Amino acid sequence: MRLATWNCCRGSYERKSALLDALGADIACIQECARPLAESDSLLWFGDNPRQGLAVAARGDYKLRRVRRARSVPKYVMPVEVRGPRSFLLFAVWTKTGQEHCYVEAAVRAVHLYRKLIASGPTVFMGDTNSNVIWDHQHAPDRSQTALVEQLSDLGLVSAYHSFFDEPHGQETQPTYYFLWKKAKPFHLDYCFIPKAWVPALRNVWVAPYAPWNAHSDHRPVLVDVA
Repeated sequence: MRLATWNCCRGSYERKSALLDALGADIACIQECARPLAESDSLLWFGDNPRQGLAVAARGDYKLRRVRRARSVPKYVMPVEVRGPRSFLLFAVWTKTGQEHCYVEAAVRAVHLYRKLIASGPTVFMGDTNSNVIWDHQHAPDRSQTALVEQLSDLGLVSAYHSFFDEPHGQETQPTYYFLWKKAKPFHLDYCFIPKAWVPALRNVWVAPYAPWNAHSDHRPVLVDVA
């Protein structure tokens, strides 16, 4: 199974998703894309602005179903049931500003609200949190990226990237975002947290390079292969 997350930096879903299709993702979260022309049990979309939302796409034997959203959960941490050869609960993530809980604080709040649901079975927490532990000082200790990582760890989830490359949070060598699209300003903001039980089946993690993806977005796709 191949998981993928990519903030495509706006644009039509059909045009941007075609770029990910070439990478062979079975389940993909695509942030900032426009509303698709049609939804189905293999394509869901969440958002208030039809030109910029959060899509979840599946292919092959995988199917998707919306899960009831918790009241007052910040935008956007959306629960989706994934059914297929490997079934699990997916939280598709695109945290935003302009709300009571912004960026990583939105993710922390969402995990708190969904704690029982996450603990009920295999869960993947994947997407753009717009955060890194290097900015922990900008948040209260219990609302930081470190708090999010610890919260998910307590629920049995670990970052696929950090597990595969054995790199500490905050010391990532492969950036997923380039501030102002500049190669000289790289950061790691996009994550895929998987069940610890899946780590032995983790076969590869790939972060797309600066080019040629710089023609399409300031973020880079992250792929996670699980046997």
